[in-house]
Amino acid sequence: MPHAAVSSATPGPDHLSAAADWYLRLSEGAASAADRRAWQAWHDQAAEHRAAWQRVERLKALLAQAPAQATQTLARAPRGGRRRLLAGAGLLGLGLLCWRLLPPWEVPVQWEQSAAGQRREVTLPDGGLLLLAPDSRVGVAYGPRERKLVLDRGALQLRSGHDPQGRPLRVVGRDGEVRPLGTRFTLEQQAQGSLLAVQEAAVEVQPAQRSAVWRVEAGQRLRFDASGAGPLQAASAADDAWTRGQVVALEQPLGVFLQALQRQSGQAIGCDAALAGVPVSGVFLAAEPQRSLATLAQQHGWRLQRRGAGWHLAGR
Repeated sequence: MPHAAVSSATPGPDHLSAAADWYLRLSEGAASAADRRAWQAWHDQAAEHRAAWQRVERLKALLAQAPAQATQTLARAPRGGRRRLLAGAGLLGLGLLCWRLLPPWEVPVQWEQSAAGQRREVTLPDGGLLLLAPDSRVGVAYGPRERKLVLDRGALQLRSGHDPQGRPLRVVGRDGEVRPLGTRFTLEQQAQGSLLAVQEAAVEVQPAQRSAVWRVEAGQRLRFDASGAGPLQAASAADDAWTRGQVVALEQPLGVFLQALQRQSGQAIGCDAALAGVPVSGVFLAAEPQRSLATLAQQHGWRLQRRGAGWHLAGR
């Protein structure tokens, strides 16, 4: 059967039903090359299609383990009848397949968010600690089978807790999935991908469109996006500076730095367009944006102006 690419999208009922139909169609001995090309076109059409097909791929083993009588019954049934059998819930274990293909019982997601200029600490149900960076949004979904966090916006730091039930823990973000291995780490979604930095123990990372897994140890960081990951690098104090209320710039364009300072301070901050590309460096306190900007102005010969409730850097 064709191999499925990895996707982090959430398939709906129609996508899952179509995936089940494709499974039955391709499992038939008479499936043609044209059938497989048509499947490939459907598969590549949308991320939800790929996510639905992933569930089918993961369930092939269940069919292989099904009792012989159930397998023979499924094989003898007409195609429409087989679809109804799969949609049923009790035929000698094949109902388990249907249950897995259909959307899982919904686990309530509790959304935690922080405003610009605010860091929030949340105690998780397993005793772990979740720290939200300013202007961030994270969903907490702890169910009977797994513990899941969803990074919707911004950045988080997680100190994972011990779960007596042994449920796996994963953090799902825009660019892929992070699996903590008893650890402390930061995960930040940036414009050009995500940045993971591990402070304790280790973390596994799987980009959304790859089956490969990267292991990141304490003292390392990894940049990744949906299609893959860069080389492992040594972590730096800048990677989790926001957890200490700091904004660190290392030869960073002024415009990019001011966006970070605005997000972490909660104050409106800007600069002249001609200054936006000037590289700046330093360690600045998010809680004291006026002081930070005054330091930059003095270093570069700029003017610091008050603009409404915010600040603006202007050239001479």
